[in-house]
Amino acid sequence: MPRLLYTLLYYALTPFLLLRLLIKHQKSSAYKEQRQALRLGERFGFFKKPLFNKTLINKTCFNKTELTDSDVIVRGKIKAPVWFHTVSVGEFIAALPLIKRIMRDHPQFPIVITCTTTTGSAQITKIFAAEIESGRLFHNYLPYDLPGAMARFLKAIQPCLGIIMETEIWPNLLHTAHHLNIPVWLLNARMSAKSVKGYARFPNLSKDALQKFSGIAAQNEMDANRLKELGANECSLYITGSIKFDLKIDPDSIQLGSELRKQLHWKAKKVLIAASTHKGEDEIILSAYIYLKQVYSDLALIVVPRHPERFQAVYQLLNDTDFKVLKRSQMGKENQKNTDILLGDSMGEMMSFFACSDMVFMGGTMVPTGGHNILEPAALGLPIVYGPHMFNFTAINELFLQHQAAQQVLDTESLIKTLDTLLAETSEANQMGERAKKLMKQNSGAMDKMITLLTPYLK
Repeated sequence: MPRLLYTLLYYALTPFLLLRLLIKHQKSSAYKEQRQALRLGERFGFFKKPLFNKTLINKTCFNKTELTDSDVIVRGKIKAPVWFHTVSVGEFIAALPLIKRIMRDHPQFPIVITCTTTTGSAQITKIFAAEIESGRLFHNYLPYDLPGAMARFLKAIQPCLGIIMETEIWPNLLHTAHHLNIPVWLLNARMSAKSVKGYARFPNLSKDALQKFSGIAAQNEMDANRLKELGANECSLYITGSIKFDLKIDPDSIQLGSELRKQLHWKAKKVLIAASTHKGEDEIILSAYIYLKQVYSDLALIVVPRHPERFQAVYQLLNDTDFKVLKRSQMGKENQKNTDILLGDSMGEMMSFFACSDMVFMGGTMVPTGGHNILEPAALGLPIVYGPHMFNFTAINELFLQHQAAQQVLDTESLIKTLDTLLAETSEANQMGERAKKLMKQNSGAMDKMITLLTPYLK
């Protein structure tokens, strides 16, 4: 009965979900080159069934551009695919090392990756373009959580294993997978106090959905306890740590960051990045920059809005100042000398923007969004500052504050004061960055634990 009521409500809300999708798509019209096709059929489980390449390469030659006589080609031994669902860019980037590891160690298993956002889709198709073209990997949007849509989707891809990242708990998806005998794991699972309150409003529905997971790998004890409180089976619940600590830095991203700094003539400057900003935060960071620029004339700023549909509005805000503002998408087309502020209006370059910077303000924290992943800049050894709203990353927040590897501020005034201190006292900023980098190394290893849990399904 709870799932039936949920399904009826979902059907009633579907027209509004479509309207929201269309509005967001239209808002991105100023950046058509970064806009994905709507692919509405996929949202309802209508798509062309994947035809995976029947010739699979032995793991000894995985990722080679050319084959040698010693490379073994395995024919006709293709297995049912492993399906990953990563809701958006952050979850996909977190899952990327695990996806590549399974592709390397188990090349007989094709890969399916789904997401729900256009930005996530853009990243998947960019990083795995060659694998998609060759039939090694299939990418699709995850359908809306309607019984028919989920049944069409799962029957079309017929995975031997489903892997869902972080907090995606869809009752109809899990019910359908259970009915079709498809094991589904929730990996890197986190559950904020806010999310617990939301799921607790529908206790029977949440409990039923959680108990249909074949296993859950929680990031920490706090997340595990909250999942148990909602009804997850204790016997199938494990604590593995966060896979995000296993971040591997792409040398190409570091190189691009250095090149950006050189192209912008910022080699002698201090660079502050405001990453993944949300509506209401750009004004805050701009006011902080205006103040700090009076004291530190060599200070440059990078602003990277979280959502592409906000790129133009943020550009107009920044351009209404006396500073020289340049869009990342316009580099090479306009004079780059004397640039004060760079607007990061490109996709998939966040790590390069971090590599171009000296310190970080993490967005989604001065407004009640819940924060974003601070582990990427931490892996680069950058000092990190964020606001009071980090409830989506409570454990990471507490860990970093405990080890003085980041600083949390309460308002605009304390943000300015903290950034001022870090700019004035370079040694303190460097030490904070080194502590963050050390924490990353100390907390790595989650992926190996997850691989151990998944191995029985990969035979």
